[in-house]
Amino acid sequence: MCAGALLVGGMFLMMRTKVQAPLLFDAGGLIATTPPTIASLPPNASLKDRISYILIVKVMTKAQSATKHLFPPTPTTNRCSVQGLLNQCTGVTGERYLMPPFVAAGTVRFGNTNTLNGPQWVSAFENALQTGTPEWWDAEQKKMRDENLVLIRFPEQKTVLVLPQEKAAEFQRTNTFGKVDGSGQ
Repeated sequence: MCAGALLVGGMFLMMRTKVQAPLLFDAGGLIATTPPTIASLPPNASLKDRISYILIVKVMTKAQSATKHLFPPTPTTNRCSVQGLLNQCTGVTGERYLMPPFVAAGTVRFGNTNTLNGPQWVSAFENALQTGTPEWWDAEQKKMRDENLVLIRFPEQKTVLVLPQEKAAEFQRTNTFGKVDGSGQ
């Protein structure tokens, strides 16, 4: 009886677990986004610190689920970190963004005049990457470079490639993007 229940439970879990499809290209040398996380406690934290941490995490989780990704207006357009805000996008959508290190270190002007929900904010930021002329350091030319980026989506893998225009064209032709290690292009 117990073995049968374990077998049925295991089969149920396997059916419920979605396996992410593998990428159809080598993503070596690319930076991947990570969703924002709450800092963890050190292993030697006191009981008082552990209790405080649990209470704070519960309050923050409850507050977040009450608003579920609302982004207030920002009165001015600021230079924002490409990787930093794509990490926020990952936290909202669960999609992973892959980009060369020089793009990850870049900035883009971004702001919103109205309160946006999560999907609206992600769409607005992705639009800024494609139309707001992000900037990054071009190590080969030894100067700042500014141009719109291209987003190439892989829905089955829940992955979005974020590439400069010539790298995107090269990728679409060859399924590779050449040198992406930041030492030049």
